[in-house]
Amino acid sequence: MSTISLLISVKPLKMPDIVAAMAEDSPAIVGVVCNRQTVDGVDYDVVRARYLEALHLTAGVVPVLIPGGLADKELRTCLLAFNGLLLTGAASNVSPSRYGGPMACASTLDLDRDRTSIAAIEIALSLGVPLFGICRGLQELNVALGGTLSTNISEGEGRGVHVEDLSLARDLQYAPSHAIVAEGNGHIAECIRRLKTNSVSVNTLHEQGIAQLADGLAVDARCVDGVIEAVSVKEATTFAAAVQWHPEWFHVEDPLSGEIFRAFGEACHLHVKRKMLQP
Repeated sequence: MSTISLLISVKPLKMPDIVAAMAEDSPAIVGVVCNRQTVDGVDYDVVRARYLEALHLTAGVVPVLIPGGLADKELRTCLLAFNGLLLTGAASNVSPSRYGGPMACASTLDLDRDRTSIAAIEIALSLGVPLFGICRGLQELNVALGGTLSTNISEGEGRGVHVEDLSLARDLQYAPSHAIVAEGNGHIAECIRRLKTNSVSVNTLHEQGIAQLADGLAVDARCVDGVIEAVSVKEATTFAAAVQWHPEWFHVEDPLSGEIFRAFGEACHLHVKRKMLQP
C-alpha cells in the first residue's frame, strides 16, 4: 500500500491584513460630552438624541455619553478607550471667566460642561483622538486653545442674524439661512470642496462665536459677513475640527452634513486600526 502525502500551501497573513480584519469587527467608540440641566430641582446629564443618531447612522460609530464631574485622570482613562470625541451644541454659553469676557447671568452658563469639555479637548489632542465640535463645541475648542469669544456675533456693522427664529417650526429653525465660503485646506474646507463647490448655505443658532481666533486653529470657512464658521486644529495628526452651525439636524438629507459626519467617522475607524498596531 502506498502513502500519499498532501502538502497544503497556506499563504501567511500580513499584519495590515490582520488589523483590517480585526477592525471590521471592532466598532469605533465616540465619547459625547453631556450638558447639565436642572428640572424640578433635579440635575440631569443630557444629550439631544439627534447628535447620537448622526454619530450612529451617518458617522457609523457607537456613541457613549461622558457625564459631568469626572476628574482629569478619569477623563483620560475614558479617552484612552475611545476612538473619538464629540462636543455638541447647547443652549448654554461658555463662561466668560474662561476667556476674560464680561460677566454673564448664571442661568445662561453650564460650568460643569465647561470644565469637562475643555479638559477633554486637551486630553484628546494630546492622545491623537479624533475630535469634532458643533456650535458650543467650536467655542469650547477656541477657548481651550487660548482664543476668545464674542457674546453676540450678530452685532457689528454688516453682520447678519446668527440666531434662530423661535416662532418657526424646529425644522425651519435649523434650515440653511446664510452662505459660507471655504478657506484653507482644513478638514471642513475639504468636506465643502468634495461637493465640487467653495460655497454652501448653513444654519446658525447661537449668539456666541469666535472673537479672537486661537493661535492653534486655522479658519476652514467664514460667513459672507466675516463670522468664522469652521476651524481645524493646525498641528493635529487626525480629524480635529469644529463648526458654528448644526450639521446633526439634517445629517441624512444635507450633503455637507453627511460629508462631515462621514469624514469624522472615517477618522475614528482609522484610530481603531492605529490602536491595534500599537505594541
